[in-house]
This record gives sequence, C-alpha cells and structure tokens, in this order.
Amino acid sequence: MLVHRIFRLLVLLQIFTVTAGLGANPSNKEFRGIWIVTVNNIDWPSAPGLPVEVQKRELSELIERIEKLNLNVVIFQVRPAADAFYPSDTEPWSIFLTGRQGFPPSSFFDPLAYAIELCHSKKMELHAWFNPFRVRNLGYYKLYPGSFAARNPQYTYVYDNKLFLDPGFPQVRNHLIKVIMEVVRKYNIDAVHLDDYFYPYPVKGKKIPDLKTFHKYGKTFYPNKLNDWRRDNINQFIADLHDSIKTVKPALKLGVSPFGIWRNKREDPNGSPGARGTTSYDNLYADVYKWLSDDWIDYIIPQLYWEQGNRFGDFTAMAKWWNDHSFGKPLYLGQALYKSTGTTKVFANPKEISEQIAILRKFDHVGGFALYSASHLAKLPENKLNELNLSILPLTIEQPEQVASVVIAQKETHSRLPGIIQDKVLMADKNDISKLISTTYLPLTDSTLSVPEQFSVIKSREGWQLSWNIASPDKVVMYKYTVMIFERVNGGGYQKKVLKTTEDHQYLIPRKSAFKPAKVLFAVVSVDQNGFQSAFPDLFKIRGNRIIPVTKH
Repeated sequence: MLVHRIFRLLVLLQIFTVTAGLGANPSNKEFRGIWIVTVNNIDWPSAPGLPVEVQKRELSELIERIEKLNLNVVIFQVRPAADAFYPSDTEPWSIFLTGRQGFPPSSFFDPLAYAIELCHSKKMELHAWFNPFRVRNLGYYKLYPGSFAARNPQYTYVYDNKLFLDPGFPQVRNHLIKVIMEVVRKYNIDAVHLDDYFYPYPVKGKKIPDLKTFHKYGKTFYPNKLNDWRRDNINQFIADLHDSIKTVKPALKLGVSPFGIWRNKREDPNGSPGARGTTSYDNLYADVYKWLSDDWIDYIIPQLYWEQGNRFGDFTAMAKWWNDHSFGKPLYLGQALYKSTGTTKVFANPKEISEQIAILRKFDHVGGFALYSASHLAKLPENKLNELNLSILPLTIEQPEQVASVVIAQKETHSRLPGIIQDKVLMADKNDISKLISTTYLPLTDSTLSVPEQFSVIKSREGWQLSWNIASPDKVVMYKYTVMIFERVNGGGYQKKVLKTTEDHQYLIPRKSAFKPAKVLFAVVSVDQNGFQSAFPDLFKIRGNRIIPVTKH
C-alpha cells in the first residue's frame, strides 16, 4: 500500500509541476480554485458604490477565508459586463464597483492590482476572468456614453431582455482581444480566464437576432450554415486571442470554463452520455473539443454543476468523459458550491461536494477543481463546511493524516459580522427582481435561520394586518422580523424601504401609508442577534384580504 501511494504521488508530482513564479502552485498541490464573481455583486463587492476602504476590507477578508481552506487559485472576474474592475483605456469603470458605469472610485483604487497583491502574498495564483460578449445582464441601466457598446450600437443585439455584443462582427472580436491584451500587458496575472458565455443560453421561442450580420459576414456559410458560422466566429476569437497572448507573454495561460456538456452522444459519437439537453457546441456555439485538439487553450474547467445520478449530467460520468477527452491539457472540474448553501436549489446529499472531490481525484487526467463561488464559503451549514474542509485542507492528496492536526474552520456566526449593504436601486424588471434581491443581500444572509412563511392579511378600517409564522423556530436564536417593501422608481428598478423591525409575528400597514399595498412588493425576513437575516421568502403583493405571490426565486 505504501509503495502504491508513493507511486501515485510521484505521478501527480510529474503532472502538476508548473513554472515557478510568484503565484505558482507548489508541485505537491493540486489545482484548488474558486471563482470570485463581481457581476451583480454576487461575491464582491457586497454592493456598488461602497467606500474604497470597505471594498478593500471585504476583498481582503474574502481572500483570507479562501486561504484558510487551502485553496490556491483565485479566478477573479475583472470584466463582468463590458466594464472593468481596473483603470482601463478601452473599457469604462464597472457599475458593480462604483454604482455608475464609467465613474471611477471616490479615491484611487485598482481592484485588480490589489487582488493580485493579496493572492501572490499568500502564494495563490490570480486568474483574470473576462466575460467577452455580455453588455448588460439583469435589468436596465444607462451605459457609459464613451463605452464601445454605447458608441457602436450596431454591434449589439438584445436577447431575452439582455444586451450582447455580436460575435459575428470582426470589429467586436478585435475589440475584445484589445481589451484582454491591455490587462495581459499591464498586470502580473497568472492566466486569462473565459467562462461559458459566448452566444447566450437559449430561451424557448426566442431567436438570436443576428441574421443581418450573417448575411454580411457569412461568406461560404451563408445562407444554410448559420450554426456553423456562429461556431466559426467563436473559434476565430479563441484562436486569435491565443496567438495574441503567446506573442506577448508565451508562458501566460489561457483557460476556459465552458458549460459542462460539450455534446450529447445521441448527436455525436464523441459526445457524452445522459439525457439530451443544452450543450456547449449546439446551443452556445462553443466548440471546446476543437479548442483542445487544436491547442488553442492551456487548461479547461468544465462546469459540472450536477449531482451524482443526474440524468442530464451525472457527475461521475461527466468527469470520466472529460478525463478521456482532454487531449493532454490540464483538466480541472468546476463544482456547484452554491447548491450546498441553501440559497438556491440544494443538493439532496449533504456530502455531495466532498464526495465529488473524492471522485475526481480518482481520474488520472483530472488535476483539481474549482468551486463556484467565493461568498458561499461563508454560507455553508457547519456540517457541510466541516465535510468540505476534510476534503480540501490536506496539504497533499496522499497525506490525509495531516487533517487531524489542522484546526477545522467553523462557521463564523459569532466571530464575523454581516456584510455592509448600502440601499440602492435594484435595476431589474418584475421577472428578475426576486433573483437580484437574493443575490444583493447574500452578505447579510445566514441560510440556517428560519424563513418566515404562512403569510396572511386582514383588511380593516385601520389598514392591513399582516401576519406570519416560522417553521421549527430555533430556541437559541432570539428572532426579530424585518418587514420591508420594494417599490418601483422612475427610470426603472426597485428601491428597498424598511417598514419596521419587530419581535411580533405581525405588522399593521396603516391605511394612510405613502404607498399602495397592491403596487409594491413585500418581504419579511427573520433577523438574529448578530444582525444576520434569513433567506428571502417569495415576494408578494397585498390586494384586499389576499396575499398575491410574485415570481419565485
């Protein structure tokens, strides 16, 4: 057994040895990555427009939490929606940093440079993450007039109420390479990283409005090979980006984290098993298989965000498929940490993530993993966090006995403080507002707190008596309840207003309130003694004696 362990360790050391450098991984460590998401303030900063010192403190604390789990690669989103988290000659400052696209921080602050400094000081790599074609995601907000998209609306299209750059235009692809190369030249990053968003995810009944572009630039693909033309647009972008990076910094890595299914076996003999569904090749027009075989990318992190046994993408089956189709390139597997936090649909198996790590370590060509995403580390229930720690904390794969000497990180309910959230207009329509509210207030959320439910209302002369209950109240936690509304504002979006925080399970909405209960969205959350709040229940309106639920999270 000892000989077998030593042999396996020697093989792993050979596979994972990388060029030594400030952010390089020690050769006895696997790739243990985590994404820090800035779009919609999912992970950082907790809200746009915060004071620079608060933003710095939040990022420093986030990376310290990452270090405690012995993770060694931070994938930091620096261009979330055609805007930048660094001073740029090509892109405006991000709305998610300052609250207004194109407006700089109140005092000089370069988040990318600061993140690189933090990571390299802890001997972690920093991969600069770009979302190439997205311009505007949730809701509507004004683009900075000097931005590429605002100056060139002919290069954009609207799909599912979102705004995108059209990959069919050579001018768009050239601009994106210029954007990325600015960072390559100016910053000591360890890799350029792209995610799964190339063409938008399909929505039933809606078509991508790029036929005019196809007619103009389709060449030999026109008129019968629209899908092949779209794939060729993305292929050209990836190939040209690869060549540009290698010309300037030959050792700098280009990595991609695509949707986890390249193609289904029913469509292609080289495809993966599972029920037919969305694929990277057929729906997002990203031929990752070709990128690997043609040596255009240096590593790949397919997003295997499904549990074991999932009929579309069983984790073990997909891990094996990628292990067999990585063309010798470094392969790491993306995991849905967010599905273990209770803020969205959760994995039924509380040990899912830890078991997935054990599974992926059995494959010869899988060199590690990446977790989505960073803010969810603080939201794991204690038992899941401990289970995850047991999987990650060992310094090497073959030395699990080291875990016993490591102090397992406990849930920080008593030692940490809730994140700072500045009230702001949430730019979303009625279909997206629930999701955006949950995302915005994640830094305040403790998913273990009981969520108010069983809402009822009685209308009287005095107003509307709103009542609620909570299931299985925790006798240790002294709950209070915050009643709030989200009210539409001129120009679009919703503004939060707190009506009252009370120890009661009811609240009287006066008849002479400044708002009409049928016109606003209500929410009630439980709050503990430390200031953390529960997850949001479904938002609702009030009409007479009725509670009217709105779109669910």
